[in-house]
Amino acid sequence: MERVRAAIVDAAVTVDVIDVGGGFPSSYPGMEPPPLEHFFETIHRAFESLPVSYSSELWCEPGRALCAEYSSIIVRVEKRRGTELYINDGAYGALFDAAHIGWRFPTELLREPDSRAKDMEFSFYGPTCDDMDYMVGPFMLPADTQAGDYIEIGMLGAYGSAMRTAFNGFGSDETVIVTDEPMVSLYDERFQDLASNVVKL
Repeated sequence: MERVRAAIVDAAVTVDVIDVGGGFPSSYPGMEPPPLEHFFETIHRAFESLPVSYSSELWCEPGRALCAEYSSIIVRVEKRRGTELYINDGAYGALFDAAHIGWRFPTELLREPDSRAKDMEFSFYGPTCDDMDYMVGPFMLPADTQAGDYIEIGMLGAYGSAMRTAFNGFGSDETVIVTDEPMVSLYDERFQDLASNVVKL
């Protein structure tokens, strides 16, 4: 916002719209951001002090904060080697952020009956045999996770679909719409009474 102020002053123009872009976070294991209100308070305070007219609009692109929670992927464990799980999706599929940025997505073993083993840290390898198809994690799963098990990997809504490719012929999938709650949520009870298509910022 300070750079915006300097640009407005240097250009000596009337500004109709200030777009603060994205960067609003979501909540991931080991990455607990401050409440969204802190971001909004800071932005509003800075906006109010900018040399713009009263009719100027403040825009933002909340992106990840709005859509991260909406999507999960179900993967199958093809092989286990110690704490390494070889799964049927990876860096070139829905797990781009896990491989290339190091996101630690929430995970859940899908097995009936539920495993009673203590959780431990795992890393993932994808199906392409490419050395970049590696997700360091750690991803927390029961210690008895084994080949043939299915795992839900959540919070992929931000870029899980947009970044996926069909590299080396991988890419067949099925989309299923469910209505359960997200695995992790940044929104507290204050937002629960809003209509499902409304998010208060």
